[in-house]
Amino acid sequence: MSHVRRLAGRIGTRVRARSGEKKAAHYVAKRFRSLGYRTHVNTFPVDGDRSRNVVAKWPSSARYGIVLGAHMDTVRGSPGANDNASGVAVLLETARLIAAREPSRWVKLVAFGSEEYGVDGRHHVGSSEFVERLGPRGRRRLAGMVSIDMIADGRPLLTGTSGIGPPVAARSLFRTVTAKTNIGLRYITFCDCSDHGPFEHAGIPATFLYSGKEPDYHSSSDVPQNLIPRDLRRTGRAVRAFVADVDQRLVRHWRSRG
Repeated sequence: MSHVRRLAGRIGTRVRARSGEKKAAHYVAKRFRSLGYRTHVNTFPVDGDRSRNVVAKWPSSARYGIVLGAHMDTVRGSPGANDNASGVAVLLETARLIAAREPSRWVKLVAFGSEEYGVDGRHHVGSSEFVERLGPRGRRRLAGMVSIDMIADGRPLLTGTSGIGPPVAARSLFRTVTAKTNIGLRYITFCDCSDHGPFEHAGIPATFLYSGKEPDYHSSSDVPQNLIPRDLRRTGRAVRAFVADVDQRLVRHWRSRG
């Protein structure tokens, strides 16, 4: 919740390519670096200005493992506590938990910019830029991706794909979480509505952790006090259970099914 309060409270609205998103990127990058991750802020053009992705990896980690991501930006007028300071909070806490441990060799952590629609009518721009910069070889070699987006709203936790890319990542995450926790994770087919989408379109196994739309969605009422802390913890537990199983064997399995 401290990350949520910082992002959606002190920083507030984080419209893509505007000062709020830049402040969020600075905060996230500083947190990653404080944990020992090699961290880069990659900028890209959008809406006549620059947005950014914050990319963190453990020193000497595999170049093409599994991406764990969450978007930093919000729509205009919304502090974005659930959408998506909640996902970024889980990303940052996961980074802390796996630092210098086996999963950190295989997980790359990315806070994406420009997931929301902008004035140019595009969305998922940050994740699209990330996929594009992989190049043909990187897109073949990257094992998979998990997007964490809107996960603390008092509704069931969901995973699955958009029915576009290979399902191995979604099925693997679902099996692991249901086997290792008592979380009632549900498997569904989603819309193409988060940063997993560009990965699926590129043929990379990808999945989505999500709890669905709720009354504060894209609203000025999407503030920290309207989050459900137990659901934030629930999603953190699910991600922790999943990343504990990430190793070379899993990376090779996902890559072979991509």
